[in-house]
Amino acid sequence: MSDTAHWAVGFPIAVRLLAAGLLWILTPASLQAAASGDEVTMEARPRICVTPAGEQACSVQLLVTWTSTTSRNVCLHLHGQSESLQCWEAQQAGTFSTALAQPENILIQLLDAENLEVLSEIAIPVIKRDLRDTRRRRRHAWSIF
Repeated sequence: MSDTAHWAVGFPIAVRLLAAGLLWILTPASLQAAASGDEVTMEARPRICVTPAGEQACSVQLLVTWTSTTSRNVCLHLHGQSESLQCWEAQQAGTFSTALAQPENILIQLLDAENLEVLSEIAIPVIKRDLRDTRRRRRHAWSIF
């Protein structure tokens, strides 16, 4: 491919990238902050729960942490329960720990305390598994080892 053909093909892409960069630089900082200002993150440990053989519910020590870029009034809620686990007022971060026994998948939600809007949620799958070794030894009939 010649330099002229390469320049002609690459030129519109370069112009578009330059225009997008200039638009971002010239956008007022308040609009940029508003676009990314409501970010809420939440993390839960463990990420999966295994129910041992013979038991109906998964027992786990649950640890939930959340952070927000702005101070908020929030409540931590376990889906399917009417009561909140814990609420925070005018906080940007929080940590909650509890022992939990659930027979089915766990859905944890962080809700805005005023309008009950879901800000973040995490699903923890509950797996029912027999922990015995299920692998069978496979040998050929002719093998002596």
